[in-house]
Amino acid sequence: MSESVRQDLPATDHIGFQTSTEQNLVIRKAAELIGWTVPEYVLSAALDRAERDLYEHAAALAGTDPTPPETEAAEPYVAIVAALG
Repeated sequence: MSESVRQDLPATDHIGFQTSTEQNLVIRKAAELIGWTVPEYVLSAALDRAERDLYEHAAALAGTDPTPPETEAAEPYVAIVAALG
């Protein structure tokens, strides 16, 4: 899974949603291709998007370039959790 998806954090909530047959098939096939389960794939995609949106929002507030640096070694998920806590 993505480096930012922390497996050592306890699961404390459940998110569920409906998909069409086609959406379900696309997600399942993509997860299979990389050897992940559907929940791992969906969680990683959602966290990647959330991290990008939060970074862009913070950058907009600070008046800086909203494109996240590609070489940053920090663990964004941990930083986001800390910022929200």
